[in-house]
Amino acid sequence: MRIPQFWTILSIFTLFTSFVACGGQIQEKPIAGCERISGTPGPEDFDLIRDASIVVVSSHERRNGLKDIGALYEISFANPNQKLEAKKIETNYPDNFRPHGISYAKVNGVDTLAAISHTLVDENPHTLEIFERSKPGKWTHIKTLSDPSLTSPNDIFMNELGEIFTSNDNGTSNSFRKYWDMIIRSGRADVSYYDGKTFQTLGVPVMLGNGIYIRKNGKQELLYRSVFSEKAIRVYEVNRLDGKLQLKYLESIQIGAGPDNILEDDTGMLWLAAHDSTYKFIRHVMNRTNLAPTRVFKINPNTKEVTEVYANEGAEISAGSTGLVYKDKLLISQVFENYLLVCPKP
Repeated sequence: MRIPQFWTILSIFTLFTSFVACGGQIQEKPIAGCERISGTPGPEDFDLIRDASIVVVSSHERRNGLKDIGALYEISFANPNQKLEAKKIETNYPDNFRPHGISYAKVNGVDTLAAISHTLVDENPHTLEIFERSKPGKWTHIKTLSDPSLTSPNDIFMNELGEIFTSNDNGTSNSFRKYWDMIIRSGRADVSYYDGKTFQTLGVPVMLGNGIYIRKNGKQELLYRSVFSEKAIRVYEVNRLDGKLQLKYLESIQIGAGPDNILEDDTGMLWLAAHDSTYKFIRHVMNRTNLAPTRVFKINPNTKEVTEVYANEGAEISAGSTGLVYKDKLLISQVFENYLLVCPKP
């Protein structure tokens, strides 16, 4: 979840409290033995390089009006006896790099990472930054992509063809128009699609789009998109006809909380973190001592069964944004504080 300018937050806060419940206590589902992996300010998103047992983390301090520049980190899961540590990736970061959603894929045999960056530059306020990896810890920034269809990018999915699907959370970068869209509950946040050469929008606007993920089910290609305002995951079939890509809406999977980033584990299950209370989330934006719940869910994409595997009022981790089981661990990231949480596999 991206954090707008402070005055916009106040406006949205006032608006949200008019139509969103303040949220009561959640039923906590603790996991014993969780530990922190510190040193990553605002680790909002992460992705997994499976053949190297490495997690790449998007990190950016978001509580100071987005003044700071962000970075990427690596966490190695290769040695089960080694303490998990986040190591900053030293590379030729582009100017004004403020990373948000990220996605990894092996494109043409090369380890490639795509990262949303909020540059705050008027000409291109949002960009997609592409990095390539030659060895552990060695990444090189190779190009910047920008397009008007990146209206307010939140999360991203890249496949092995180098195609990039970007989920916008709003239909504009203009703060006043965002506020107005909230008032009239206008769904204008579309998906931007990059085919390797050009961008286009896919004509599936929603209100407050968030996480995005694509998985294959046999010959069928399915796109999953978090819709925060609906507390649900929308499912689309990806159709490729006559060189054109279109999305066909199939169904929605109700989560019961505002879903954030989506990932897939080694068994084909989908994992996501969700925000239980917008009111508590916004209070947490303003002050870290105001806790915001973290909930982590597993979805069986075949049966559509949704299982809550972790829930915490915020004392252990607040405003969780991404969750994924890998090997014998559950890894949870968050929007603001400087650590990830790693727990035994539930």
